[in-house]
Amino acid sequence: MARRPATLQSGYDPAMKPLRRILLGSGRLSGQLRAELGAEGMLLLEEELPGSITYRNYRAPGRYASWEKKATSGAIAISSRRLVVWTGNVKHIDVLRSGAFRAAVDVTLDGADCVRFGYDAGRFSSQRSGQVEVRLRTPMAAHIVDLLSAQ
Repeated sequence: MARRPATLQSGYDPAMKPLRRILLGSGRLSGQLRAELGAEGMLLLEEELPGSITYRNYRAPGRYASWEKKATSGAIAISSRRLVVWTGNVKHIDVLRSGAFRAAVDVTLDGADCVRFGYDAGRFSSQRSGQVEVRLRTPMAAHIVDLLSAQ
């Protein structure tokens, strides 16, 4: 029996993408958001990235999690003006890359091929509280952290 070809950059078997898309969302930006970021001067776009979201002491209307970790598929987009992190089929982080960005989102390298976005949910919505961490695997992880730390 023949072996499958080498996997894609995400490290996942290409044959599993349809199933992953159904279970975790597409991990792709909406066309409208992609157009907005393109008009702002897109610096980087990575889509269909495997990852996870971790909630700690998280509260939102109708939801509470003392600790919860969920698999996701996501996208990272960086324009000259803002950072967007898309998970599943919704926008998770959308912040300007100004001085306030550094205080709102902690961006770190988590291993050689994983970027971690950590933030306090209450900073983005008065109806939410707790800590949220989004981790997405990409070979561009170190470049993304460098790009966001160079201001």
